[in-house]
Amino acid sequence: MNNADIKISFTGGVNEENVRAFINEIKNLIDKNPDSTALTVYISSPGGNVDIAVELFHFLKLLDCTIRTVNISCVNSAAIIIFAAGTERICLPCSSFYVHSITKNLNGNFTADDLLREAREMAANTDKVATILASISSKHKSYWKRLMRKGCLLTPQKAKELGLVNDISECK
Repeated sequence: MNNADIKISFTGGVNEENVRAFINEIKNLIDKNPDSTALTVYISSPGGNVDIAVELFHFLKLLDCTIRTVNISCVNSAAIIIFAAGTERICLPCSSFYVHSITKNLNGNFTADDLLREAREMAANTDKVATILASISSKHKSYWKRLMRKGCLLTPQKAKELGLVNDISECK
């Protein structure tokens, strides 16, 4: 890593407030370090909102530098989408990844049409996540959908075998 590389942490839930603040922080760091050629994002997150995670994924992919994502503890649920933005994807030996079905909290009374609309949105988000994971890994979208349906905790070794991770690195 070059000393001019930008290093930043994303911890906590994937929600609109955290992601907006994170994007603004990256923009400020890039403005202060215009010669930087790489951004390292250290991630520890229980996950959260899939739509906002996809937004951050696309923001990171649009940056004109190498993106290095590092799982420093756990990258679960929607946070895997953020991790997937890295061209270099690294995890530590004791880190983990958790993939599962898209869920949604529903409060109140709903008609059958309301529930069908929510189910279609969940199916579309499942497809989005599986497409992103398939694009960076050695597995097809259908594999990721099956894994999401049953829920699966991935070790660093399994994540590397699947192509989610490029390297398992010791702490230095």
